[in-house]
Amino acid sequence: MRILLPVSRGDSFDSALRLAIDTAKAHGGAIRVLSVVDAAEIRRIEAGARPGAIHLALRAAEEARKRMAAEGKAAVAAAVRRIEDAGVPVRGEVREGEVAREIVAEAGANDLLVSAIASHFDPDLEDASGRLVLSVMREGGIPILLAGSAGRPVRTVVVGCGGGARTERAVGAMARLSLWKSVPRGILLAVDDSRTGGEERIAEPRRILADAGYPPWEEAVLSGPRAETVLSFCDSAGADVVVLGGWGEHRWDDLLGLSVTGRLLDDGRRHLFLYM
Repeated sequence: MRILLPVSRGDSFDSALRLAIDTAKAHGGAIRVLSVVDAAEIRRIEAGARPGAIHLALRAAEEARKRMAAEGKAAVAAAVRRIEDAGVPVRGEVREGEVAREIVAEAGANDLLVSAIASHFDPDLEDASGRLVLSVMREGGIPILLAGSAGRPVRTVVVGCGGGARTERAVGAMARLSLWKSVPRGILLAVDDSRTGGEERIAEPRRILADAGYPPWEEAVLSGPRAETVLSFCDSAGADVVVLGGWGEHRWDDLLGLSVTGRLLDDGRRHLFLYM
């Protein structure tokens, strides 16, 4: 398994680093650490000069480039040391460019992208709830594993069986990577007003896992408001990871307020495995 670990700003990167290490050790994986010097931020500095002070802006932009490159190099070196100490194969790189574009370009050579729910790549910290990496998932076609705020080991995995292609793609991606095949507790969860409807939602994920050699997982069919019911069940089951079929077709503002994915992002305590 090849894991891409982009370096983000702030303390939450440590959660992503720990989860990437744990995942690589459990699945015989290797980690690619990537830090991107944000070219867009440099251009904003260059464009911020008052009339007649272009040379000052250019100097400030060059100083910012050097500072960000040094910070990126230090962050990559520190992450590589921790990964090597854990006995996991690792490579690190610092490059300059558009952050999202560079991560998408690198995604194609990897199997899984690990970041943190609370990570941020934007200099104004406006993307702290995973906006950039979710956009990368849509563009780069790579599964995303988002680390929750709590550094929790993976013992219980809940698959949200919403039915349809998105659920099948997410479960299929998990199965292709053999993620959590030997987890102590796995649960297929469907929320539906009828027992029959819920079992229909679970049927295809059950088949996908069985075909991939997973042992039988527990199954639960519940009724009620979907987002509230899923969150309540995850609390009661002690879920460490929730597997979901991407972030739907809602606008971002709708997602954060209404969808299961948005509510779990906002909650921020559990790891999320997502795939479009």
